[in-house]
Amino acid sequence: MKGQIAKEQVVKIISQAFGKDYIGEFDKKHYVWANDGGEKVQIAIALTCPKVYRGIEETAPTALNFEDDDETNHPSSFEPAQITQEEKDTLENLMLKLGL
Repeated sequence: MKGQIAKEQVVKIISQAFGKDYIGEFDKKHYVWANDGGEKVQIAIALTCPKVYRGIEETAPTALNFEDDDETNHPSSFEPAQITQEEKDTLENLMLKLGL
């Protein structure tokens, strides 16, 4: 199976990094304990070997380079949707009918 050796290496690194907080593998997920602001919670980590590499040329799967990622899919500014007058009228009618 593609990526099996790599997954085993990643699991070894994860288990070493988490030490006693590495719980183990169950249902193809690896579980670790993590601090959630004073409370310990379990985190499940699923490992997959993607068909399409991200951040690099597909022909050279040796290192990740997120600097060259296509920025056209990442808008630099967010513009929220504008509420139309029809939507405002509908909302006002609903609030009247509901007594709000």
